[in-house]
This record gives sequence, C-alpha cells and structure tokens, in this order.
Amino acid sequence: MSGATLLDFEGFGLAPVGYDLALLYAYSLLAPQTAARIRAEFPLLDNPAGHTALLVVAADLLQSASRGDHPDPLHALITSVTR
Repeated sequence: MSGATLLDFEGFGLAPVGYDLALLYAYSLLAPQTAARIRAEFPLLDNPAGHTALLVVAADLLQSASRGDHPDPLHALITSVTR
C-alpha cells in the first residue's frame, strides 16, 4: 500500500447532496465574509437540494448547541431557507 489514506467517520451513511458544503457554510456563519464567499462560489446552496442540505446541517448542529455551538446564526439560516 502506498500513499496516505484518510477516513472520516464523523457521520455514517448517506447524506443529502451538498451536505459537506452546507456544513462548511454553517460553520462559517460566524465569519460573514467567508460565509458570503462560500455562498457566492457554490450556487448549489441556493437550489432545493442545497436548501435541504442546509436544513439538515442546521438541525444537526442545533442538537449540539447545548454543548456550546453557535445557535443564533443557525436560527437565522433556517428562517432564510424556509421563507
């Protein structure tokens, strides 16, 4: 075996199209310039599949909000997607 292998077991199973991108975007919400750049570079987040991914990510992250993650930007994200 040659080369490096990276395994990511943060989540297991299938996720909606754009889940990783939505996760990156959600974590960037505390850095508005970065969030705007991600949103501009990846139009997937502005279509129905992207909206689904954003809502799934927001729900996942809100579950961990009790452990100190950032809930306020997530509520705003949910509101913007569901309008």
